[in-house]
Amino acid sequence: MLDRVPFTDALDAFLQEVVRAMHAAVTLGIRSIDSDPAVSDKVLEDCTETLSVIMAGHVQEWINP
Repeated sequence: MLDRVPFTDALDAFLQEVVRAMHAAVTLGIRSIDSDPAVSDKVLEDCTETLSVIMAGHVQEWINP
């Protein structure tokens, strides 16, 4: 079994909030796709930006105030 790294709780909490926010954004984007395509496009842009920040992996920046 692996030992816990000191920042994992904060990182887990941060990523959980990211997942919740992205889920809400995607839900909004899907609901708006027919009525307001500009909203769907903005949601897609925002999600893409968020994922690129996460994939860059600058973990300390996320969890330090």
